[in-house]
Amino acid sequence: MIRLTINNQPVEVPEGVNLLTAIEKCGLRVPTLCYHKALTPYGACRLCVVEIHAPGRAPTIVASCSYPALDGLSVYTDTERVRRARKITAELLLARCPDSEVIRRIAAEYGVSEPRIKKKYDDCIYCGLCVRMCQERMGRSAIGFTGRGPRKKLEPPFGKHNPMCWTCGACDFICPVGKKVSSQTSLNVPIPILNPYNMGLNERPAVSIYYPQAIPNKPAIDPQACVRLKYNACGICDAVCEAKAIRYDQKDETIQLNVGAVILAPGYDLFEPKANNDFGYGRYPNVITSLQFERILSPSGPYEGKVLRPSDLRPPKRIAFIQCVGSRDYERDYCSAVCCMYATKEAIIAKEHAGEDLQCDIFFMDIRAFGKGFETYYERAKQLGVNYIRCRVPKVEEVPETKNLRITYLTDDDRKVSQEYDLVVLSVGIQPPKSVRQIAETFGVRLNPFGFCETSVFHPVETGREGIYVAGPFTEPKDIPE
Repeated sequence: MIRLTINNQPVEVPEGVNLLTAIEKCGLRVPTLCYHKALTPYGACRLCVVEIHAPGRAPTIVASCSYPALDGLSVYTDTERVRRARKITAELLLARCPDSEVIRRIAAEYGVSEPRIKKKYDDCIYCGLCVRMCQERMGRSAIGFTGRGPRKKLEPPFGKHNPMCWTCGACDFICPVGKKVSSQTSLNVPIPILNPYNMGLNERPAVSIYYPQAIPNKPAIDPQACVRLKYNACGICDAVCEAKAIRYDQKDETIQLNVGAVILAPGYDLFEPKANNDFGYGRYPNVITSLQFERILSPSGPYEGKVLRPSDLRPPKRIAFIQCVGSRDYERDYCSAVCCMYATKEAIIAKEHAGEDLQCDIFFMDIRAFGKGFETYYERAKQLGVNYIRCRVPKVEEVPETKNLRITYLTDDDRKVSQEYDLVVLSVGIQPPKSVRQIAETFGVRLNPFGFCETSVFHPVETGREGIYVAGPFTEPKDIPE
């Protein structure tokens, strides 16, 4: 073990550790823009400088990320000399990249609001993080530095798009100033990993907890997005995990159990509205599904409960709900049972979040408020200003200039009306899960013409096979209390 002092506090660290790691072990913070635990130290940004006192040597300034921890060393992280050196460096970086929020924040910590030298408005501080990431972790070397001094540039070989680039986006992710490095190396655009829990309204990393109530409530690696599992590269999560909990060789296990009965509860799938192109779902960013809107309203959702529309994150002033999307049509001639009331609930909550001035119009065929207290809830929604318009909306059109949505419909007295909305919510219906055919064949149960499990009126949880029962919407669309 190496023994040294940091700000007069005794510290023990393993041999081979750099000063920056030792400083962080003490709970102290040192600014840096070029260091990453999983990459070779580079010492380029010079923000992590500290003052060291060694026996028999004059005090000096060193970059803590590249200087090793040595026995008997005295390290000081916040002396006047250190602060002056960091201030000069921060000012130079601010002059190079004045639009970077990270650099502006660091410069402000050292009293620099505007640089005294001419601004360059560059988007690169030559920290080398992207170069080291691509070379050391991805093994591609698709980008590097060319030239020296004032002619130094960050570019791919020969200044052309490099076929070695995977467009994995790791260079973009690690860049401290937000430069889109991958645009220099590849003609392709990195594809973000959409968060399925938030219905694709935001992104998630390749290692994440799938949803807050997941069991077990532990992060898991997405094998379809992990570079280590697909190409045997990267491995950064293993390098930075202090608990050493990463297991790349873990496989799915098949376990056989002897049981007395089986309950089939596969749930349901929501109708995919891309199949109905008249409403523009998937083409118009402000046409969303009811479940996406549910996540928008949630405090744990992508917008933290603020009612915003996806295209520009502005609060909508007019919202249209279109009912029976994927229900009560020629292909699915059944009612999904839940759409009317969840649209009513979402309209009420949206008005609570955004204010009473928010206009909510629900376009419906019939309101099916048959549950306990549902009719009262429906009447309350009308009192709160939710408008119910009886009409089957034929299509939704986008206004290109504003990204608003235009709905043209006929009223009860055959008048043609056209209205613009900031957001359109499709109340999508319930359909059997995609695996329903496989489940039926595996367990030997019958399905009805709509694809739900066939049961009898007097025995609604029994299938045609002894010992196999069903629960939930596998038998038919139903609400949670049912």
